Amino acid sequence: MTGLAGAHNPGTRSMMEPMNELVSRSQQGEIGILTVNNPPVNALSPGVPEGIQAGVEAFGNDEAIKAIVLIGGGRTFIAGADIKEFGKITANPGAKRGAGLNQVLTVIENSAKPVIAAIHGTALGGGLETAMACHYRVAVASAQTGQPEVKLGIIPGAGGTQRLPRLAGVAKAVEMCAGGDPIPASEALKYGIVDEIVTGDLLAGAVAFAKTKAGTTPRRTCDLNDKLGDAATNAPIFAAARDMARKRGRNLLAPQAAIDAVQAATQLPFAQGLAREEELFVECLHSDQSKALIHVFFGEREVSKVPDVPKETPLIPVERVAVVGAGTMGGGIAMVFANAG
Repeated sequence: MTGLAGAHNPGTRSMMEPMNELVSRSQQGEIGILTVNNPPVNALSPGVPEGIQAGVEAFGNDEAIKAIVLIGGGRTFIAGADIKEFGKITANPGAKRGAGLNQVLTVIENSAKPVIAAIHGTALGGGLETAMACHYRVAVASAQTGQPEVKLGIIPGAGGTQRLPRLAGVAKAVEMCAGGDPIPASEALKYGIVDEIVTGDLLAGAVAFAKTKAGTTPRRTCDLNDKLGDAATNAPIFAAARDMARKRGRNLLAPQAAIDAVQAATQLPFAQGLAREEELFVECLHSDQSKALIHVFFGEREVSKVPDVPKETPLIPVERVAVVGAGTMGGGIAMVFANAG
């Protein structure tokens, strides 16, 4: 696969040094490399954010390092949060989230050395939020980015609604946060979410990009305000987004909350916008809608597992099906196959 993170080219110090079991540290010349290794999709499970923070801080204290690359091992960058963690919060109605990922992203964003996210596979949800807290982002052409949280009845909860409009503009941020659909790397480049498309090996391209930023003052996303617009310009954008959200899913809480959060980014200082996003996130997370959608998420994955059949068993394409029997059950089975094409 083009751009696999595991293909590290040796530099002056290339031995992998684990920050913990999930995040490793290596070096190519003056560029420090943090690799997330949490298969299959490098979810932000407990230990991953802490490992990233420890790595950024370690490289920050290393005078030989001038810039940092954050990359995912295996088939993807960071596909998102560990959704099982949400269930632990909703199981306790009085529970509140700790600083968690937001604290880690603040450490990244405040790094005195440029941090570059190198994206392949997907950067979704918390994965994109992590990438946006980095000072720059490069990606392979096949990569996808998105904020799909609304499909689980929640909204981005680690600065996604605050950083995305600063990078992509208000209209695109509302579309992505309230709609939840991912976009390809080419579109992310067009809107400023990604700074460069890498051809060939992703790590090599990311290191080359990092060298151009080494020793420079990092560009913090939270400081970018030129794409936030003004009240007059934004009013029709938010009105149209709310109307679209009502048409797509009447009475759904999350899309409207996502719009509220993006609107807060245009009206409040960054820190206050983050606080408003957190309030809206918690409201959505404790809603019956979110609990139901998260239950469906895990239910769909459970029914896709066949007992006693190994995960690595290859799928066999089904092109023709015959149903013996025309009773209620047989008719239902035939209808399911017909609907599937």
